Amino acid sequence: MSTSLEGRSVVITRSIAQNESLRRLLEARGARVVEVPLIAVVEPDDEGRERDEVLQRFEDFDWIVVTSPNGADRVAPFLSAAHAAGDAQRFPLLAAVGEATARSVGTPVALCAEPARSDVLAQQFPEGSGTVLVVQGNLADSQLSDDIEAKGWTVTRVVAYRTVHLRPTKEMMLPALSADVLLLASGSAANAWFDAFGATTPPYVVAMGPSTAKVAVNLGLEVSAIASEQTLDSLIETAERVISQ
Repeated sequence: MSTSLEGRSVVITRSIAQNESLRRLLEARGARVVEVPLIAVVEPDDEGRERDEVLQRFEDFDWIVVTSPNGADRVAPFLSAAHAAGDAQRFPLLAAVGEATARSVGTPVALCAEPARSDVLAQQFPEGSGTVLVVQGNLADSQLSDDIEAKGWTVTRVVAYRTVHLRPTKEMMLPALSADVLLLASGSAANAWFDAFGATTPPYVVAMGPSTAKVAVNLGLEVSAIASEQTLDSLIETAERVISQ
């Protein structure tokens, strides 16, 4: 069945490791995918030593909060190893921003925020007086931690990964600017696009969630539509809707 993306060229900017799922979803709708990786996810500045030290003592926390699949991927090995060994005295409750993050943890979560936004998780998080570990990337602000602390918890933040910008080759730039649609899946992707291309974009720009859109607009990018949920399906469905109007 044809869709509004049939034959349209769509730019995706996620890291190489994360592009496959999005590319397949777009190709299934007949889109011509233009891959321009502008961000990469790498180890923190200390190569993850602080993160690993904190996660090795995860039993000290009542909750672990993960805000993205990238963070969840770094928490999961510690939890799975402890489950396999059977030597953990207790396991903290888990909270995740969105189903994709929850799946990446590999362990059932007690709280999953939908729509997949940190502010939704903050609203849903219970009041309490215990300890919470918030696992985020280096670009995340303190808003989620502050909101959880306001509910009575003692919060520890740890940087689980670092997002860095990549420079596209000249061969990548022309097809990107000549495309029909630009998909921005994160604020860091919007920043990376601006670093490489300035405020020049394809005719349609679709942002994943209001926080990504806010970053893009503040940079001077003209956002055509905002996906209501922070999921790949919602991002693509929004692109289909805006391009057919």
